[in-house]
Amino acid sequence: MVALAPVSVASIVIGFISFSFTLAIWLHAFWESFVTIGQAPEQLQDALSTLRQALYEEREYLKRKRRRGNDKEEGRSSSKNRPTIYYEGGPTKVINDAVKDLIREFKAYERPFLETEHTGREKELEWSFDATQQYYKSDFVHRVLWLRSKGGVETIAEKLQKIQTRRIAVEVTEMHFQMSDMMGLVRDQEGRLRAIEERLQMSRVGWDELRRN
Repeated sequence: MVALAPVSVASIVIGFISFSFTLAIWLHAFWESFVTIGQAPEQLQDALSTLRQALYEEREYLKRKRRRGNDKEEGRSSSKNRPTIYYEGGPTKVINDAVKDLIREFKAYERPFLETEHTGREKELEWSFDATQQYYKSDFVHRVLWLRSKGGVETIAEKLQKIQTRRIAVEVTEMHFQMSDMMGLVRDQEGRLRAIEERLQMSRVGWDELRRN
């Protein structure tokens, strides 16, 4: 029997290890797919309902925030402060547009699973019980469809978390600017009070001199 060269032995071992890893990865993927199909009814209801609720809550919050921001801008229109991107609501508008895109993308994933289609205008459904509480199909065909759609839904959820983190960062920055403005107003008031106090002291001194004369 001819002995194999060390290089050949190493090549065979590496090939066997590579095949083992490939087989293990394939079996793991097959098992994950099998589990996903088996748990599809629960995953469908939980993932889609929770994500839908979170998306509409975020959009409603941003709507109210922009509305409050517009009211503040009207009151600040006569101010001498130079407007900035934060005072003009730029970041909030960008985040709101991003949430709208996520909602549109989410609807594309959700639509095939809905048991009943939406009725009425979308704006009437966005914050209603009918819009946030849905029932989804979970037969075998839709379980397989969920296997293909699950990754996209999870990606939308991750994007929403990043948007919420960005929104919190913007709010912290806005709060910092507001505190700076408030401190500036306090310093202005202190200066005015100090000037009034000095005038009163000067008036008192002048009045005392007149009384002496």
